[in-house]
Amino acid sequence: MKILVAEDEPKVRNFIKKALDDAGFVTDTVAEILELLTSLKSTPYDILVLDRLLKGRDSLDFLSDIRRSASGTKVLILSALSDVEDKVKGLTEGADDYLSKPFHVAELIARIRAMLRRDEQRKKAIKDTILVFEDLKIDLETQRVYRGNKKVDLTGKEFRILYLLARNPGQIFSKTSLLDQVWDMNHYPESNLVEVTIANLRSKIDRGFKAMIQSRRGLGYWLGEP
Repeated sequence: MKILVAEDEPKVRNFIKKALDDAGFVTDTVAEILELLTSLKSTPYDILVLDRLLKGRDSLDFLSDIRRSASGTKVLILSALSDVEDKVKGLTEGADDYLSKPFHVAELIARIRAMLRRDEQRKKAIKDTILVFEDLKIDLETQRVYRGNKKVDLTGKEFRILYLLARNPGQIFSKTSLLDQVWDMNHYPESNLVEVTIANLRSKIDRGFKAMIQSRRGLGYWLGEP
C-alpha cells in the first residue's frame, strides 16, 4: 500500500515516514501544497496523511483540488487543532479521518489500517456496477451519479450517503447510523455533519426533480416516497 505524507516539519515528517516504512507501507513525503498536488497527479496513493497547516496555509482550502487530483485516495488529517468543531470542519470538507497532535504512532498506523480495511470491505460489498432507483442511476465503479440524463457531481461523503440510501430504498437511517456508517464517528451525535451533508446532497440530487431524499425529525432519512 502506498502512502503520501504531507508535513512541513522535517523531524515530524521523517518520524512518520520511518514509522510507516517499518510497518510495511511504501511511503513518500512532501512539504508544500504544490508539491503535494503534483505528486497526487503523477502517482496513485491509497492514503494521504495530510498536516492541517502546510507552510502556514490551511490544507482544508485545497481539499477539493486534492479530490480532483486523486479521487480514490483516502485522506487522514493531522492537526494541533483538536476541538470538536475543527474535527467536524475537516470531515465536512471531505477528509476521511482526523487525528489530533500530539499522537501516538501506533494510533496513526491503526487508523490507516482501519481506513484501508473499511475501503476493502466496501469494495467487496459492491456486487453490481450500476445501481438504479427510479430515475436515479449510480455507477459504483466510476462513482458517477445521474438523475434523469443529468450528471450530478458529489463529494465522497455525499456519494456514500446516497449509495447507502439507494441500496436500501424505504429503509430509515438515523443520524447516529449515518455518522457510524459514513464517517465512523457515532460518538459525535451533537455535530451537524449529517444535516449539512444531506442538505448539500438534496440541493444536487433533487434540483429540477421531485424530492427523492425524505426525512422526519427524530426518525432519520430514507430514499423514496414521503
